[in-house]
Amino acid sequence: MLTKSYAIDRLLRERPQLRKRRFGLPDIGCRHDGEKFNPAVQEIADAIDFYGYGVRDENIVEMPDTDLGSGNPVKFEPFPPSVEAMIKSLQNDLMYRYPYTEGADAIRQKLLDYVEKEGFVNTEPYSYKDIDEKGLSVHNITFSVSTSELFNQVINIISNPGDVVLVTAPNYGLFTIRAERAGAELEVLNLEKEDGFLINPIKLANRIDEINESLQKVYHRRKGYVPRVVAFLNANPNNPTGKVMGKNQYSLLCEIAEVCKKRGVFVIDDLVYRDITYDKENIALPIATIPGMFRNTISLFGLSKSYSMAALRAGFVVADEVIIRELVNRIFQEKDSSPAIIGTALGGAFNATDERYEAYEKYFSELREVYQYKFNLLKALVSGIDTVDSKFKLYIKSVVECILGYAEAQKVLAGMPMVEFPENLEPEAGFFAILDFTQLKGMKYKGNAIRTERDLLEFFYATSRTRFLVGQSISWPYEEELVGRVTFSLEDEKLIKAISNLDKAILLLEPKDDYTIRKNLYEDQEQMARIKVDGWKNAYDSIISANYLKSLNYEEQTRRYQASFEEYKDLVFVAERNHEVLGYACFNPTPNVEQFDSELVSLYIKPTEISKGIGTSLFLETCKALKTLDKKNMIVWCLSDNENAIKFYEKLGGKVVKTKEAKIGDKYYKEYGFYFQLK
Repeated sequence: MLTKSYAIDRLLRERPQLRKRRFGLPDIGCRHDGEKFNPAVQEIADAIDFYGYGVRDENIVEMPDTDLGSGNPVKFEPFPPSVEAMIKSLQNDLMYRYPYTEGADAIRQKLLDYVEKEGFVNTEPYSYKDIDEKGLSVHNITFSVSTSELFNQVINIISNPGDVVLVTAPNYGLFTIRAERAGAELEVLNLEKEDGFLINPIKLANRIDEINESLQKVYHRRKGYVPRVVAFLNANPNNPTGKVMGKNQYSLLCEIAEVCKKRGVFVIDDLVYRDITYDKENIALPIATIPGMFRNTISLFGLSKSYSMAALRAGFVVADEVIIRELVNRIFQEKDSSPAIIGTALGGAFNATDERYEAYEKYFSELREVYQYKFNLLKALVSGIDTVDSKFKLYIKSVVECILGYAEAQKVLAGMPMVEFPENLEPEAGFFAILDFTQLKGMKYKGNAIRTERDLLEFFYATSRTRFLVGQSISWPYEEELVGRVTFSLEDEKLIKAISNLDKAILLLEPKDDYTIRKNLYEDQEQMARIKVDGWKNAYDSIISANYLKSLNYEEQTRRYQASFEEYKDLVFVAERNHEVLGYACFNPTPNVEQFDSELVSLYIKPTEISKGIGTSLFLETCKALKTLDKKNMIVWCLSDNENAIKFYEKLGGKVVKTKEAKIGDKYYKEYGFYFQLK
């Protein structure tokens, strides 16, 4: 029998989260400095954690789910020149030598030749003898096991505690988390519909200035360093929108670059989706190709997304020598060096030879066609077959009919009800699309209304075992909308069946109520006070002392609610119809009650609205809120003579587990404690 060691026990005491056996996504982690994530980043982390772990159930091993949130590119052969280079290296090179930390100069020269052919130029070069006519050398480049790792290191190098990295919203959520884990603060620049979801240079400048001015005020009395915006992450093409800034947007890129340069803000140019820009005449343009911008730009390239080599985890960075110098130091200090085979593969994909460009043209002309077909397939399934590019229409019909059968295919190819693509947001690169589910908001499944993105994901997982990244995971800038980021890089059969299952699930939904559930506002307090007073007089007539009930009045109760609003504003839900409060529920996530995680403190419904499902809606919304706080159970106290309330809680599955005496006025009354598991 295995005996626990003292060392393991000590480790579990120090890190209790390791007691839990996780399936799916590993723990998101925390900031290395021990501070909390800022609220915006915490929301992203929570949403990604829920998608990758929280929504999944214990049956995941026996009943695999369908992941529409995957970051895997399409199943396609790896870029042949990279494969050939690796095979040749393994066959001909001796493997007994450790690689150089910075990577072999011969490989870095290949990468340098490539970026210079693509237009990289440093118009403010150093005076070292090995600087070439483009103002660059191999010391402007190094590589590692992924652009993610390089990004982490770069953030750590260029930022001090309190410094801000600015990212767009929507964004690649994991990069926002990594930036804060590395010790920076994270702020967002909303990409808006009115700008076509492209970066607006004026708004970028204003946002940087606003953040810097705010930091100056906070830190103005401190001696020494004042935090500032140190970097702007420019994903081009954007993940997840697929928007591209190429030569057709050259002037826009120049403006973005100039805004950052004038303010001393590095541009981190994430170019990993660059080569799967659909329009080969407008491939994403690196900012480092703009004269005067090289030294202010840090460019990331990789094999994972565009070159169908995600499993290799290979990326390289191009930047000023000072940044590369420190990157090499950190690679040496933390892991000595990156595997040489990574450099070999990168050199096979990114070099300036005619053979490489011939292979590139052949490979990507086919791969781009695959991605455009895949998007049109998704479009047919979501918006209907008549919306797709005519060159794909017949083939898509035949594929869907072959997989689903003729009758089912006709239903699916009519499009998904109440789901659409956001206007003017069709991807121009990559393999993600945004779907707008906002029309489903308020609709119900088995009595549970879809009010939040978490509700949306739970609904689809319960009905079709399908999951995707919701808007909160990608910092979707429009809070009232319910959106999801889905991949269309899956195999045809898997994608078709997944969307078909979502389609069928939507048909299970019941119509939305004529009221909404939301957090309470200060202006609600008078109506809430009236509901409580009327509710007590209606429910407790002949149960509680008549003198006590007569003593209740609207004005006093309103003053109490208004006085305590700031303390309890996040712990109260109201049901509202046309600005009229119909009922409310108040909860406490940290009750002083032994063995219980949380408490439903009160639930009141306007007497004229009783028996219309409003109480159940408020109860369920409260349960959902407590679940997001990681509460496992809840207790509700109810007067033992209140038969209607007892029936209500019993119908919802409550069990009486405790009794107590409660003093109301000058008398004591018996109360039952109903126990609920928050499933």
